[in-house]
Amino acid sequence: MANRIPLDPKLPKLFDSTPNERRSKAQLDAWWDRPFGVTMADGRIAVRCLNGGAWDRSTHLGVADDYDAACALAEAKQADWLRVRERPVLSPQNGQILLLKMSQRPDENMVTVGTFATVEAANEYVRTNYPQP
Repeated sequence: MANRIPLDPKLPKLFDSTPNERRSKAQLDAWWDRPFGVTMADGRIAVRCLNGGAWDRSTHLGVADDYDAACALAEAKQADWLRVRERPVLSPQNGQILLLKMSQRPDENMVTVGTFATVEAANEYVRTNYPQP
C-alpha cells in the first residue's frame, strides 16, 4: 500500500506564489518533499508536492481518480523526481570536471561529489554510482 498523503490540507498563505528560497525553514520542514492532494471540482485529486520542480510553487505530479490512486501516484512520481534531483551534474572548472550534487532544499548548499580529470572519468563514476532505473 502506498504512503498516505494529506488531502486538501490547509496550506500557508501564498503557498503557490512564493519563491522557494524565500520560504521559512518551518515551511520547508513542514512541506518540502511531502506530496499532498487537492480535490478538484469533478472529484478527482490533483497531486502536488513542494519539491523544487518549480521555483515558486508546488509541483504538479498528476491527477488521480481516487484517494488510493492519488497516494500511489504521489509515491511513484516523487520517487522518480528524487532520483533525478539526486543525480550529480558535471561542471567544468579550471581544467577539471567537478561532479556536483545540487542542493536538495533551498536552504542547503550543493555538494561536490568528486573532481575528475576528464568528462569520461566523471561519467563513468556517475554510471557506476547512480545507475538509471
